[in-house]
Amino acid sequence: MKKRITQKELSEMIGRNPGYISAVERGKLIPPFPIADELARILELPVEIAFPDYSRKSLLPKWSELMYLRSLGIDVSPYAVLLTL
Repeated sequence: MKKRITQKELSEMIGRNPGYISAVERGKLIPPFPIADELARILELPVEIAFPDYSRKSLLPKWSELMYLRSLGIDVSPYAVLLTL
């Protein structure tokens, strides 16, 4: 909703039908990682935030790690999306 992308538009972006997107949104379907990764990229979210079923394989820091880095005075603003979720 934040991206103002309809299910139809999103489904067209990944080559699926709107019912597929609906099933993913309702939690009835967990897409394979390549599709989950593409959806997360379109929504501008880390895949592990958009789809918590996928374990974190990226180098993105955890929330507690971000808080520690911030307490040291390190700018963590590039990870702001992780702090708001």
